[in-house]
Formats: sequence, C-alpha cells, structure tokens
Amino acid sequence: MKGTKGEQAKQCLIETAARLFLRKGYSSTGINDILSEADMSKGSFYFHFSSKKDLGFEVARYYGKTTLDQWLEPLSENPWDVFIKKMIFDIKTSVAEGTYFGCPLAVLGLDISFVDDDLSKTYAGGIIRLMSIFSKSLQLSGLTEEQAKEVSRRAFAIYEGHVLYYKISKDESAFDCMLKDLLSLV
Repeated sequence: MKGTKGEQAKQCLIETAARLFLRKGYSSTGINDILSEADMSKGSFYFHFSSKKDLGFEVARYYGKTTLDQWLEPLSENPWDVFIKKMIFDIKTSVAEGTYFGCPLAVLGLDISFVDDDLSKTYAGGIIRLMSIFSKSLQLSGLTEEQAKEVSRRAFAIYEGHVLYYKISKDESAFDCMLKDLLSLV
C-alpha cells in the first residue's frame, strides 16, 4: 500500500470491511469485527469514519473501483464473446481460489436494500454502471445503443441469476450455463 500511515490505515479498514461485508453481510458485520480483523483500535476507525454507514459508502466506492473500473471496464473494450469468456474465466479462477462470493455490488446492495436508502441508492448506481459496461461491449459487437441497453438488462438478470444459483448450490456448472446463456444474447 502506498501513501501515508494514516492513508494506509484507512485503506486497510476499507478493504477489511469490504471482505467482511461480502462474506458476512453488512448488517451482520459490526465495527468491532472490522477492527479485530484489521487489528486496529476504535480510535483509528473514528479518526477516518464517522459511522459504519460512512464506511459503507467507502466500500461501495472501493468495489466500484476494483470491480468496475479495474476489472470489467477494461474488458468491455472487447466484443461481447471475448468480454464474457474472459469475465467468466476470471470468476471461475476466483472460485477456485476461494475468493468469489458473488458480485459485490449486488450482494451488498441486496443486504442493504431495506436497511439504509442512501446506501442502497449508491449500490444501485453501481449496478446501473455494470449494465452500462455490458452495453458498451454489446455495442462493440454491432448492436445499436438502444438494443445494447435492452440486452444489457437481460444480461444482468442472467448473470445474477446464475450467480445466485451458484451461491446457494455451490454448483460450479452454473458458470458454464451462464457463459452459454450470455453468449446466446448476441
């Protein structure tokens, strides 16, 4: 990690919370859980964040950066078939490494949806961005902007449906079905 000691501590809290929120859920993860995992004091937490909700917004930005900006946005520079094959390859790699818990924006957004409207809107914005990333690749594959927008909504539903099935069943063949279903859209 780069930056000052304070910036490093803040980033550590964000990344720790991001992992715990994804594994245990936002509602089931307390500040003390985060502090224990990060091996930091309560004073460190409140120096950087006014509340767990404040940290929740930072986690949304973190997942927007890592999931959308750094992973999927660059992939969307490819036609749909290349984009989808690479995305699913990356997901399967994360599954094999034991680090895949679903789309963090959807998982946390769903967990927060009835807890906090402001946080929920932030995660919904991330999902809208995910669909626009899908749309970008679909347009590179020859669909009009309007067609791509429509197909991206269906692609998101297929994607999340298969992820949900995998999370419940732990049946990794869900990703092969996801690949087939997403490729069939174009």
